[in-house]
Amino acid sequence: MEEAIDRSPGAHFATSGSPVERACEFVMTRVKAASGALFLQGPRRPPLACVSSSPILRRVAEQRFHRVPTAVARALVIWGDGFPVELLTSVPSPLYVLELQSKGARCVSLLADEVCTRPHSDALAFALHDLCHLDKFADPEHHLGQVGFFASLHRLVRRREWSAFERDLDDAFRRDWHHVAADMNGSAVFLFAALKMKLKMAVRRQVAREKGTPPPVLGPLTGEESRAFSDRLDELLRLLDLTPDVTEAARATSTRRDDAGSALRLLRHFESIGC
Repeated sequence: MEEAIDRSPGAHFATSGSPVERACEFVMTRVKAASGALFLQGPRRPPLACVSSSPILRRVAEQRFHRVPTAVARALVIWGDGFPVELLTSVPSPLYVLELQSKGARCVSLLADEVCTRPHSDALAFALHDLCHLDKFADPEHHLGQVGFFASLHRLVRRREWSAFERDLDDAFRRDWHHVAADMNGSAVFLFAALKMKLKMAVRRQVAREKGTPPPVLGPLTGEESRAFSDRLDELLRLLDLTPDVTEAARATSTRRDDAGSALRLLRHFESIGC
């Protein structure tokens, strides 16, 4: 992937070596500064399988570091072994992350100390968060399905009809689908069910606004809310261009995971796109 590297003095990390080696150095330098004598936690047993001959990547694969999750080490090793990652020194937009994921890649941001990192406490926490997402995205069990889901969502939100679909919904729904697009990883079925739930809650808020009442916080949808949600869901599934059998599977799939057959049919659909 083409990288975007800030070589200004405020970048605060080495500019030599490959992008993943710079990411390793960024993490290890900050962890050592924060942890002091606790920095080294002993050998990793067993070590992570690592194809790269890079000394710093071998160290990440073979050593444990204070408060650095195994998922972060796996992500760095996977990156070093060739998984497509774009190195950034800025905070990308949700749509940019979505576009990368639709192509089978992720990004990792190494931010200067003065850059706002909210909701994360600092630049190290931001980088660790990105690397944990990379680990989940690259998981062989779920990678193809995720690529297919994100490719479908990317195509959906670029359609002219998407603006009309969003128009009557609130800003919270836009934030919610941005969150699904850029800050959630795992099973494609889980991601789709999360998107459906975000839409359901947005419709509940819309119905309440039209009635001039506060939206319910808990409980199942009312009959009025259910009918409004069903109409919106039909429109969403139409915009996704699903075949009739996949459309029925998508309707039946929920966060309750109570229809294994439909979930599997939907997963195979997203995996076929991911291929």
